Amino acid sequence: MDRPKYSPSLVITVAVLGFIVALAFNTARGMAEVRPERASNLADVVRDLELQRVNLQDRLGELRTRMDAYDSQAALDAGVNDSYTRELESVREAAGLVAVSGPGLRVMLGDGTDVPAGSDPNDYLIHDTDIATFVNALFAGGATAIDVNGERVVATTPIRCAGTTILVNSVRLGAPYTINAIGDAQEMKRALDLDHNAELILGAYRAQYGLQVSTTPVQELSVAPFKGSMRPVYATSAGGAS
Repeated sequence: MDRPKYSPSLVITVAVLGFIVALAFNTARGMAEVRPERASNLADVVRDLELQRVNLQDRLGELRTRMDAYDSQAALDAGVNDSYTRELESVREAAGLVAVSGPGLRVMLGDGTDVPAGSDPNDYLIHDTDIATFVNALFAGGATAIDVNGERVVATTPIRCAGTTILVNSVRLGAPYTINAIGDAQEMKRALDLDHNAELILGAYRAQYGLQVSTTPVQELSVAPFKGSMRPVYATSAGGAS
């Protein structure tokens, strides 16, 4: 019996296919070997950036303290120290740059602890939208100062999700979340009850998903100062435009 004859084109095609398969295998194996190292490197980068952020916040606090001292000295030299100091303190307080205290309402938001099999775990978690809902309702109820786990909420504060954590002022926070709001506790609680989404979390969602949610009037609350930067990136003074 004669040996089967193979055409040159068939041999070339098989060889090319074999080369492609081998290349794909080696590439996939190489990626599998690189991924853990790359993930570790990214984690190190994130930790370094967070440490830099903390150091920069501390430095910013020091610079603000020095700037206040220079401003006060300039006002003293100009003979308007008392009125200037009062006005400066009022502005800083309104901007959230100083710690404040007073009566208010404390809101605790925690995840559900028992997730039944087959359920969506996301239903049992506190999300960034939940925190934003309570913060907005508290401000609507007359809150004059609010912080979340020690992060002061100001006009430029973003509240958004970042994986399993929530970012407030670009600082990663984990559950449970404590919201301190200074103001009339009864008015703020009434605002929460009138807010549809807040009322759902306090009522139906707490009962159905076991969310750890509570509101407590407090006679003396302390709210932390804002530690970030308020420097505008795009906004400029209209009067200074040419």
